[in-house]
Amino acid sequence: MPAVEISELTKDYAHGFWRRGFCRALDHLSLSVEAGEVFGLLGPNGAGKTTALKLLFRLIYPTAGTACILGHPIDDIEVHRRVGYLPEAPYFYDYLTAKEFLAYCAQLFGFSRAAGRRRVGELIERLGLRGAENVAMRKYSRGMLQRVGLAQALLNDPEVVFLDEPVLGLDPVGRREVRELILELRARGKTVFLAEKKP
Repeated sequence: MPAVEISELTKDYAHGFWRRGFCRALDHLSLSVEAGEVFGLLGPNGAGKTTALKLLFRLIYPTAGTACILGHPIDDIEVHRRVGYLPEAPYFYDYLTAKEFLAYCAQLFGFSRAAGRRRVGELIERLGLRGAENVAMRKYSRGMLQRVGLAQALLNDPEVVFLDEPVLGLDPVGRREVRELILELRARGKTVFLAEKKP
């Protein structure tokens, strides 16, 4: 069974004064991603990569087509317990510290306080946030915020991880670390679905 299966997924946006015109953001996308695979969706800006991810997470709704994640239709909210998502431009409550924000996310996933504290500590260490975890995120650089976004995407140890331009804002060392992280996830049997701007 594919980890991600998309069939004829299409998204139109109405535009114009009377909203009678339509702009097609995604045109009949079909693809299949096997479990344990690292899959890259490449294209220039405006190609529909972010739109496709937003459709998979029901942040917007399709005009046509269907999709399944881990064998479940995308409108099955339970599948969200088994996936992780890093949006293209993540927004965080910037008055919180990374540690506070990740602890909040752990509560949403139903972690006990002790288990949440352990998992947050592991991710802070793994993603190079040690020493900055108690600083308000409004003081973070773009690259540091991207690291927090990666941490929240991996918090629930997801079976499938969706990453929208995960190296955006990272320096060369950070980019290498993200590549290593993706290879580590693949080695653990995780599925990674990347959306990246075509070089």
